[in-house]
Amino acid sequence: MSHFTVSPRHLIALIGGALCIAFAPIFAVLARQGEGQVGMWDSAFWRVFIGAIALGILFGIQRKRIVPRRSEFVGNYSWMWLPGLAFACDFWAWHWSFEHTSVANSTLLANTSLIWVTLFAWLVWKERLSKLFLIGASAAFLGMVVLMMSSTTRDSPTGGNGLFGDSLAILTAVFYASYQLLIKRFRRDHSAPMLLFWASAVAALILFPLAWFHGDPFLPGSANVWGALIGLGVLSHACGQGLIAYGLGGVPASLAGVALLVQPVATALLGVLILGQPLVLFQVMGAVLVVVGLVFAIRAKSKVSAPPPK
Repeated sequence: MSHFTVSPRHLIALIGGALCIAFAPIFAVLARQGEGQVGMWDSAFWRVFIGAIALGILFGIQRKRIVPRRSEFVGNYSWMWLPGLAFACDFWAWHWSFEHTSVANSTLLANTSLIWVTLFAWLVWKERLSKLFLIGASAAFLGMVVLMMSSTTRDSPTGGNGLFGDSLAILTAVFYASYQLLIKRFRRDHSAPMLLFWASAVAALILFPLAWFHGDPFLPGSANVWGALIGLGVLSHACGQGLIAYGLGGVPASLAGVALLVQPVATALLGVLILGQPLVLFQVMGAVLVVVGLVFAIRAKSKVSAPPPK
């Protein structure tokens, strides 16, 4: 049995990427506050629009091909727009959730996508579920219930409908699970940089009319809001996704999945420190259950037979 050697450089990149993405909800909420603010749907557009530009520059510097060859335009174009559609729905639901629930609840619930991917594989592809995964999934689902209970026992820190925001975060996880499944399918024929760039570009194209015709301001009206949106697009989207894509190349899937859980934990702490969204007991209990459940689920998934080529 071969052993996968962990590269410290790749592990640091992976954790660094997770920490970059941890700032995404913080930047999105900051862009909604103060003079010159934009709406949450607008910040979702700016995230992928600025992110796509930054990714294009980043991959250009790295000399990674993101422009398809002529042969890749022949026949089925779904690899270009399907992941982008899922990406757009993911960010639309997630950013909307920030208006109603805490960034801690939203991020923890949105990170349960692994559970939904595996359940889809069980229902559609008839993959077997291990006992370890069932234990982990059960703990994660219980944690989700406890997190949603926390939204019914206090007023939402955002002034919105906490239970509705939690539901949007779960919907985010479902959309992101769809994105992951599509990326796995199209990764067989297309490179990861190409798929990520075009998913971001198509998502921006889809989100633009939603943001433009929504009632909230579309264009940022102050340097602070521009700074938050640039941080969202460059640091969280481009750098975060880029570092994670690089880090996954030198870290086994089981360790990578666990390492990425630093993101929702970091977001919860940043929400307390920067946004002043305190954590209540039910949130802490739910967070522990979700994280522990996901750790078990990740370990279970790493023990199954090799997945399709990526």
